Parts: sequence; structure tokens; C-alpha cells
Amino acid sequence: MAGGGKSDGSSDAASLALRIATVALSVASAAMMASASQRSCTGCSPATSQVSYSDYSSLSYCLVANVISAALQAVAAWLTARGKVDESKAAKSLSELVDTAAQVLLYSSSALSFSVDDFGTCGRRVAGVCKGSGEFCQRVRASGAVSMAAAVALAASNYLKDVPASTWIKFKGDEPKAKPVCGRGCHCHH
Repeated sequence: MAGGGKSDGSSDAASLALRIATVALSVASAAMMASASQRSCTGCSPATSQVSYSDYSSLSYCLVANVISAALQAVAAWLTARGKVDESKAAKSLSELVDTAAQVLLYSSSALSFSVDDFGTCGRRVAGVCKGSGEFCQRVRASGAVSMAAAVALAASNYLKDVPASTWIKFKGDEPKAKPVCGRGCHCHH
């Protein structure tokens, strides 16, 4: 994989598994957002008969951001599995660009989902959206949590891609052996 040294394969497998998890979590977050709606919004101003993610452009962005992230990471996982990422400098740069774009999409999506109670329409905050439609807000926030989990999985995948597995865990006996000292305080050969 990418990074400064030879990989022993286990970090490559873990990185690929986390990329696949990122795809699955992004799809799950998008599905949760798409299902975020509630029949009535009691106490909302103005009173509405139904509240849905599609009523808010920010939440529509969250849905689209998660779908795009899933698509980007699916392509990245496929390229990683095929070993195409390390073939050229351009492929490595493209891979890093895709990962950065996916991170931005996932983090911004989760932040918007967590701030659902502060949303409004036409530039005005609608006070109490979550007071009147708790189920709706729970689904939106759950979608944000899953989106954040996808972002963390992607970050871990990128970390594992660049750090060989042999550096993760040190087993007893893996420490370098101390060289014998001659007793004179030096390490020279007498």
C-alpha cells in the first residue's frame, strides 16, 4: 500500500476492510436520512402536517454527501483490492484526493445532522422542530452518528494504510537486544 515502507499484508487487509465498512456505513447513513420523516410536527411554527429531511436543504445535502462518499469509497476499495493505487504517482494522488473529499463530505454531513434543532426555513430558525417531532430528529441524529462512524473508519483505514502492522503491537522479545558493553563505558570492540 501507500506509505513509507513494505507492508506485511495484514495492514492492507485491515485497511481494505475499513474502506468497505466506510461504504456500508455511508449507505446506512443515507438510508437513515432518507427515512427521516414524521407525520405531524406538533408545536412547530408554522404548524405542519409532516416534517421530512427533504424540507431542509441541509439535510438533503447530508443524504447526497453520504451517497457520494459511498461511491467514492467503493471505487477506492476496488482500486485498493486490485492493487492499482501503488502503480503510479497519479493513482496515489487521486486516491488521497478521493479520501480527503470523502472525509470532508462525511464530517460535514454528520455536523449538519447533529444540528437539526437549529434548522429553519427561508433563513429563519424554526424553534422547537425536535420538540414537536422527536422521532424525526432521532433519525436525523442517528444518521449523523453513522456518518461520523464512517468518517472514523475511513480515518483508521488511511492510518493503517500508512503504518505497517508490525509497529502496532510489540511482543515480548521484539525489543532490540542490548549490545554487550566492554565495561569501560564504550561500545568499541577491544
